[in-house]
Amino acid sequence: MADPRLHSVYFHAGRLFNTKRYANTKVSEIAVASGIATGTVYNLFKNKKAILTFVIKASFDKEYLNSDITLPVLEVKKEEMMALYNSKVKGFLQDIAFDGQKLNCSFIQLISATFDMNADTLLGTGNIETNADELPELANLFFSLRDRFFSMVESALRRYMAEGEIRDLEFPRVHVQSIMDILTWWAMNAYIAMPDVSVPRETARKIAVDLLERAYLTDMYRA
Repeated sequence: MADPRLHSVYFHAGRLFNTKRYANTKVSEIAVASGIATGTVYNLFKNKKAILTFVIKASFDKEYLNSDITLPVLEVKKEEMMALYNSKVKGFLQDIAFDGQKLNCSFIQLISATFDMNADTLLGTGNIETNADELPELANLFFSLRDRFFSMVESALRRYMAEGEIRDLEFPRVHVQSIMDILTWWAMNAYIAMPDVSVPRETARKIAVDLLERAYLTDMYRA
């Protein structure tokens, strides 16, 4: 049975590590944010590094987060986290119909699937990016796969332009980053920055997709 204390630590530690960085976050701060005693946090986790790796693993494996987890939670091995992330990326590439060379999906399908991937994993990937010095091997994997994906999206944008699906763009590579920033913000970063404002996932998804549809789709492709 899922432990609600672990769910609370998962979000609040993930948010603090993301905004303040791992090195600047105290276990006592995680405890206060999570609504539990500092001593209880140490009963739940072997050490602070175990909290960070727990957040990352749980971000990539929601079944783990909702399972009966043995306490105290130990530090997750880098090989396990890398395998979990590779598995998530593989599933995502299937969702966007990647055939090994190009994306075979529409612009709306691409941004919708990317929003869902971000909403599912951003507490993990955001912490990998922010705390790369703590997890260098995992960070190298993340940055490599992210750069490859951004290149794939840039190629897709050029194809969408050629086919008349989206408007003509100057500097497509810059647009890739802009699109990802919008999706990332609504998928998770808005919640991290403003935890007191809870936007339902489907509402956030609709807002993000609608913003990008209005900004990029040509009239003939709009619903």
